[in-house]
Amino acid sequence: MWLFDREIYYNMSKERPITPVVHRGMSLHKMIRLITMALGGEAYLCFMGNEFGHPEWVDFPREGNGFSHHLCRRQWSLRDNPELLYNHLWQFDQAMLELEEKYRWLNSRY
Repeated sequence: MWLFDREIYYNMSKERPITPVVHRGMSLHKMIRLITMALGGEAYLCFMGNEFGHPEWVDFPREGNGFSHHLCRRQWSLRDNPELLYNHLWQFDQAMLELEEKYRWLNSRY
């Protein structure tokens, strides 16, 4: 994810001090998602993996990548590992969905 630059690969452990780049990336990621959901009208859609800041892209098998399945995956272990900050991003997304479930602003007539 470009918000974190290269630090998304090296500084997402809770055991390391949070760097200014990671702090900024986490904050912007959460704000962008919250604003997107708040202004989304009647729906909220998220690209696979972005709900927890997945560092890779999904590249489905195609001629241009030699029909490789190497990048056609989500690393759910990043999200599920409580020692990584990806878990915080996923928890934030879950909290947003629960908030919408409670107050139903996406279904609002206004």
